[in-house]
Amino acid sequence: MRRLWAVLAGSLLALGLGACAGQTDRLGAADGVVTEEVLPEFSEEMVTSGPALTDEMGSVSVDTERSLIVTGSVYLTVDDPFVAASEVEDIVVAAGGRVDSRSESADINGDNPQAYLWVRIPADQLDQTLEQIESVGVVESKTLSNQDVTLQRIDLEARVDVLEDAISRLRDLLDTAATTSDIIDIEAALGDRQAELDSLQGQLDYLSDQVEFASLSVELRGPAAAPEREPDGFVDGIVAGWMGMLAFFAGSIVFAGMLVPWIAGLGVIALAIWLVLRLRRRSRKAAD
Repeated sequence: MRRLWAVLAGSLLALGLGACAGQTDRLGAADGVVTEEVLPEFSEEMVTSGPALTDEMGSVSVDTERSLIVTGSVYLTVDDPFVAASEVEDIVVAAGGRVDSRSESADINGDNPQAYLWVRIPADQLDQTLEQIESVGVVESKTLSNQDVTLQRIDLEARVDVLEDAISRLRDLLDTAATTSDIIDIEAALGDRQAELDSLQGQLDYLSDQVEFASLSVELRGPAAAPEREPDGFVDGIVAGWMGMLAFFAGSIVFAGMLVPWIAGLGVIALAIWLVLRLRRRSRKAAD
């Protein structure tokens, strides 16, 4: 019995000593470990694109500055379309705008002259500039229309900001890249982001130009091409009637002048027939 207890006590003592030795080994190993920091490999997930605006965005806030593209056209009757075109160009340039195109034309003999201009006018100067253009002649027709592009502007601006942030993060990663493969991958991603940014920036610049400058077509024609106007009152009715009577007599005179050659020709033919018949009658009487 005493032997049994001695064996058990020895076994327990051996187990205790083994556990202490194992713990000491683990602690020693932990104290002797040397860690090395390794940079992670580059991946596209390291550059987030950020939230992009989508068509699901609600209505624009009332406080948001509106962006409107204004287009229109105006048709004027002027005494000299070529001179009036130069006047319109001077008015537009003085207002800070520009003339994108100008064309002038007339018939072979110089009749029916007309001019056409496509002008860009600063949006904040449109009303007063348009009034000056209308004073050049008589306004026959005028149209203006607005297109709201506020959402497009906000979306482009947000995408440009996101891409600029992404490019900034890529450049930071490029400075800390540890391997050649990481450098190549980062430079490729940086080139893609820069190309996309340039494209969006170009779209934003074009949209801003369309908003900043209104587009207006100006058509100038002479009095001969002016559309007929209905009389507005009694006096205008008398004038219109008088002009109509004069036009009728003028047309009648022209028509009579056109008939004169025909009448003369028919008279010559009738005279020739009459002479032939008379000669035949005389010949018959002489034979009898």
